[in-house]
Amino acid sequence: MTFTNSACNFIFRCVLPIVTWLFSSLIQAAEPDPLFNSQELLEISLTGPFRTINSERNKETEYEGGSLSYTDSNGGMITLDAKFKVRGNFRLRDDICDYAQLWVDLDKDDVAGTLFENQNRIKLVVQCDDPSKFERYVIKEHQAYQLFNAISDTSFRSRLARVTYQDTERDSQRTHYGVFIEHRNRMAERIDMETVELNKIEINTLDQVQATLASIFMFMAGNTDFSFISAPEDECCHNAKLFQVSGGDIYYPAPYDFDSSGYVDADYAQPNAALRLRSNRQRLYRGFCTPEAVLNQALETFRNKEAELLAIANDTSYMNERYAKGSAKYIQGFLDIINDPREVQRKIIDDCR
Repeated sequence: MTFTNSACNFIFRCVLPIVTWLFSSLIQAAEPDPLFNSQELLEISLTGPFRTINSERNKETEYEGGSLSYTDSNGGMITLDAKFKVRGNFRLRDDICDYAQLWVDLDKDDVAGTLFENQNRIKLVVQCDDPSKFERYVIKEHQAYQLFNAISDTSFRSRLARVTYQDTERDSQRTHYGVFIEHRNRMAERIDMETVELNKIEINTLDQVQATLASIFMFMAGNTDFSFISAPEDECCHNAKLFQVSGGDIYYPAPYDFDSSGYVDADYAQPNAALRLRSNRQRLYRGFCTPEAVLNQALETFRNKEAELLAIANDTSYMNERYAKGSAKYIQGFLDIINDPREVQRKIIDDCR
């Protein structure tokens, strides 16, 4: 498309300042709850009937008689009653994961004044199996949440934990990494929005700024397993949740569940055959076409965060240097694309939907 001088002047004098204002006016989030207000590794113990949980994997059953324990900042042991429900779909299959993904339900009357204040029902990403590669998947999925946190406040917070599971049905225990994920109701309060209970929305009701940021993030992470406008069942959307300003009619998507991404690179994850990708490491842009000015400003947001993104990927706190370098190399590959106008045209603009 060719613009006349007057058209170009209009774009730079009128359109771009508006877009810049939109980006600078993105949700100003409040402080997160205590559980998510630190990136320090959390050491906790969970007791419960985990043998039965991992055997039955019944989403309709609430498994009672459990507890959650941790040591507070004063060195005291805090123990909270807990119930458990299994969750998920793909990772709920016992041929994929030995251990079921969990909801941890706490009594809202017991958590006041504790690290888990305001937490009632928390999603826990459970390490899928024993081998070390599954430990790596959990850590990298936590990093994926951190990567999007760096880009947008309309994103789920996460907290890495080392979890000791004590089985109440037999004298056994295991210790694995896990990740607590911010509940969408708590996120909604933090960003001063409301949750959305719809199965499907129209494309033109998506906030262009947030949807573009989220789509580029999914491209960066090598994730094609998502939808921001519909869900196969239940509430919208597939591996994303929608939020809206009270009384508004525009929806803000926030993605979650990144184990199918090329960044995590789980060996059980395979791309949709219809997309004709060689592996889940191959990137494919699945975002919707958006005005040039919005796209350019979104790309600039990622460019401005380059150092922070690479620092997250290159963190060796819980991962050895070899795998950290591989993570950083994968992110650098994305940065090389967005810093090359020809690659942006070929791999993002030409592939938008």
